Amino acid sequence: NDELLEILSQTRDPHAVQPHMQKCFDGIKSIEFGTGRDAKKILGFSDPKGENVKMTDDCEAEGPVEHWLTQVQYNMRKSLYDAGAKAWEEYPKDEEGQINRGEWLFSYPAQTVIMIDQVYWTAGLGGSISLIESGTDAEAVEKFYKFSLAQIDAMVGLVQTDLTKQQRTMIGAVITIDVNKRDVTRTHVNEKVSFIDDFIWTKQLRYYWEDKSSHKTCPTFGKEMDCVARQTNTCFPYGYEYLGNGPRLVITPLTDICYMTLTGAMHMKLGGAPAGPAGTGKTETTKDLGKALAVYCVVFNCSDGLDFKIMGRFFSGLAQQGAWACFDEFNRIDIEVLSVIAQQVLCIQQAMVGNLIEFEFEGNVIPLMPSFGVFITMNPGYAGRAELPDNLKALFRPVAMMVPDYRLIAEIVLFSEGFSNALPLSNKMQQLYALASEQLSKQDHYDFGMRAVKSVLVAAGQLKRKEPETVEDLLLIRAMRDSNVPKFLVNDLPLFAGILQDLFPGIDVPYVDYGVLKECIEETLESMNLQKKESFIQKVI
Repeated sequence: NDELLEILSQTRDPHAVQPHMQKCFDGIKSIEFGTGRDAKKILGFSDPKGENVKMTDDCEAEGPVEHWLTQVQYNMRKSLYDAGAKAWEEYPKDEEGQINRGEWLFSYPAQTVIMIDQVYWTAGLGGSISLIESGTDAEAVEKFYKFSLAQIDAMVGLVQTDLTKQQRTMIGAVITIDVNKRDVTRTHVNEKVSFIDDFIWTKQLRYYWEDKSSHKTCPTFGKEMDCVARQTNTCFPYGYEYLGNGPRLVITPLTDICYMTLTGAMHMKLGGAPAGPAGTGKTETTKDLGKALAVYCVVFNCSDGLDFKIMGRFFSGLAQQGAWACFDEFNRIDIEVLSVIAQQVLCIQQAMVGNLIEFEFEGNVIPLMPSFGVFITMNPGYAGRAELPDNLKALFRPVAMMVPDYRLIAEIVLFSEGFSNALPLSNKMQQLYALASEQLSKQDHYDFGMRAVKSVLVAAGQLKRKEPETVEDLLLIRAMRDSNVPKFLVNDLPLFAGILQDLFPGIDVPYVDYGVLKECIEETLESMNLQKKESFIQKVI
């Protein structure tokens, strides 16, 4: 590996490691070094989008590179733990402060804010259920639901203010998670959940900031309290792997079921195997569960060129690091190789069942981190895909992934982009894509799937930020029109316009003046000796 050799060969110059940081860590793009005499002192680290986190303990880039990089990893986790403890202590105590918590939200790394936000949601809803169970307050869950609505409205109001790119990304991720938590709370109200062991409550992914003596945790920072995530009968320590400030996956009922299967599999020291057609979120769900538990998740696209030696090296590194691997399209690997992989995975799983600190793997004794996990995703029924051998199937818990809930995803993304009228708009958007896929002609380049929906939602969010005063219906129509019209054939354009008219009756979309862009297009057409036809210019725009 050329990059590894380059890192090891330049031990004297710690700055030479900077270009390779993204391959060593999931969320770190660069390390912040001191200046002058402190040139080897590491002060903090940054993610690819520019979020900076300060180290809470001193760390120096001295000695062999593998030693100080291991120290960086420990200090990264320690810094996030310290930020989490501080955020937990300084969370607003009064109800008004918890609703309008703008100052608190922007005081800590995004990952820490999301973790502590979920800890307080768990405490809030769990406490409300306990109040009903003890007979203290029969309306406790309903009151907490109203509080959740007020909290989300305050955050949507915050998105519409003038925020930096970093703050907007973070608030978008918090809203994505909190809107799902609102829906979960509403389910508790509708189902009249009244005792803490009800399955509707225990099946949620819940976060607790609790005494460490009640669970085994890794890594340990010598403090009394720590964050753990629980779901059904499983319990996982929060990993504190820095994942940067990025968007989070919209959690739907399907995602919840997948989470439950995967956490149950890891609890039994097995792997997870989401299977289903393309575009149903198999890989994304696995990656997002890794984000939820703050574990490094390496995604690898499999091909028929893989042999057992490459896979052995892969598993060896992941077991020592305690990271997750998500092997995409796993059934493309040759059947002969798959049966050897089964033995490799079984060897690691047996070591995990025995709670071993180190074990023999492929002739070497290597350390084992208990957070290791392996997941495989499969597209069933395509040509060139092998059926998994039975000895490999037995090591993974399967979960079937179906078509995602477009409406719910659209609603939550619109909320996180600052739309206050998200529910009716998401219904109309789902109808539009359903009708378009049924009524328009079938073309290879037409796409009405999840990826197309997501791009329209992001475009609508950009328009919302540019023109916050414009009616939200108009913004969504413009986003859907601008994203789809250039792809459609002439015969399909009137049909699409008709569907838009039916779904948004009486709304006239004004002509948008593209000014300089339009002039430049006309000049370019002239220089290429092409006719300046209005329909063609619109298509270019």
